[in-house]
Amino acid sequence: MNNTIIYLIGHYGVGKLTIARAIAEATRARVFDNHLANNVVFSLIREDGKAPIPAQAWELIMAIRRQALIAMAEIAPPDASFILTNALMEDDPMDHTAFAEVVAVAQQRNATFVPVLLTASDAAHDARIPSADREARLKMTDASGARSVRTKRRILGVRHPNRFDLDTTDIAPEVAARLIIEHAEHLA
Repeated sequence: MNNTIIYLIGHYGVGKLTIARAIAEATRARVFDNHLANNVVFSLIREDGKAPIPAQAWELIMAIRRQALIAMAEIAPPDASFILTNALMEDDPMDHTAFAEVVAVAQQRNATFVPVLLTASDAAHDARIPSADREARLKMTDASGARSVRTKRRILGVRHPNRFDLDTTDIAPEVAARLIIEHAEHLA
């Protein structure tokens, strides 16, 4: 898999980072998990995964993400592939912008772009959210809060010809990774 950008999008606890790591292991693609940018700010404001995050924090995080996208577009080797992760919400204009910026980087790199919408059952989400690994990575760990977000806020309605939808409820991350890689390779 060369010069491909896979964008894993889904609610908290759907398995974005776990699947991204499995894809990276199988392909040597580079992972840009949204928490690489988020945690620069979250670690300074002592984000606990439960309390609301101040609006100003998101503006700072967007600035960090933009720098990473510039590195992908202008500095990374032309054949490098990337896997990005994020919980992009339909009702958030900043999330629409974040998605458009990744599409623009893929176009600038002339890369194969693969947006992947990940879903899972409520039970799967509830089981995954309260984990020590999520807490250590400053991620949402409140299962009831995450369920509230899932019921009140829809994931970004991505309209792209390369879109791939995948329910992660009953499949292992390695299987999910293989299905996504196969889809990306078919597109390339």
